[in-house]
Amino acid sequence: MKKLSIIGNGYTAKFLSKEALKKDFEVSIITRNISNPKKNVHYFNYYDSKNIAEKLSKENIISTVPPNELGLDPIIQNYKKSIALNKKKIIYFSATSVYGEGEIDEDTNPDPKHSRGIIRLNAEEEWIKTNCNASIFRIAGIYGPRRHPMIRYLEGNNEILVKKNYVPNRIHVEDLSSVAIQFLVKNLNNKIINICDQNKISSYDAVKYVTDRLKLKEPLIIKYNPNKVSDSLKSFYEFNRIIKCRVIENELKYKYKYPDYAKALLTLTKKLIKK
Repeated sequence: MKKLSIIGNGYTAKFLSKEALKKDFEVSIITRNISNPKKNVHYFNYYDSKNIAEKLSKENIISTVPPNELGLDPIIQNYKKSIALNKKKIIYFSATSVYGEGEIDEDTNPDPKHSRGIIRLNAEEEWIKTNCNASIFRIAGIYGPRRHPMIRYLEGNNEILVKKNYVPNRIHVEDLSSVAIQFLVKNLNNKIINICDQNKISSYDAVKYVTDRLKLKEPLIIKYNPNKVSDSLKSFYEFNRIIKCRVIENELKYKYKYPDYAKALLTLTKKLIKK
């Protein structure tokens, strides 16, 4: 049986493990905090160095762990030797913040403008230097159940930040998980893979689509002012990127489960209202 070790037990890992089980992987999650364990998934304590070192040297790996507060990748810091020995497939989850502005595909050189992107790019380089066979997934904003803007809206905040001509890049967590597992199943070797849906729509237009169809209060536009937002928020809004996914399109030939963000958001909202 194919074995997969997922490093990190956050939001994405739960969907990854579910998708991997469907494809007959034996799934382990390596985590500091074993909470809400799922059926048929094996859990290992991150600090169990002997067992973790062995797993990371012999099994397929997906790391969902971001760099730490010092800008270093904690997995490479602690398990570099094991990862360097690994001959299986390795996927590191990075972010599209490593890019600059404009139309982007996998051949575009990174050009991060903020510390968030610079730190991510440094982490990517750590993984590639440690194991040259590692694949880097540069992922757009992840949304899905329990993580989308209509949650805040239904709690009473209908404000939507709007910047002229700015259209965010997004990916549903189930599509991200499916792409990652299919990449492993098909044994692809691409070094850089962009992950986002291709039907771009502004946050305001998506929320407006939902509120119109559900006859809810219209969202309130708040004009983007770089002098009135946090540095973290500014790093999302300051540069316009159109992310293209050539590997998904040409290599995987993947059909998105949720190609349309507005329609997906409507479905997610209906489920919340029914509760």
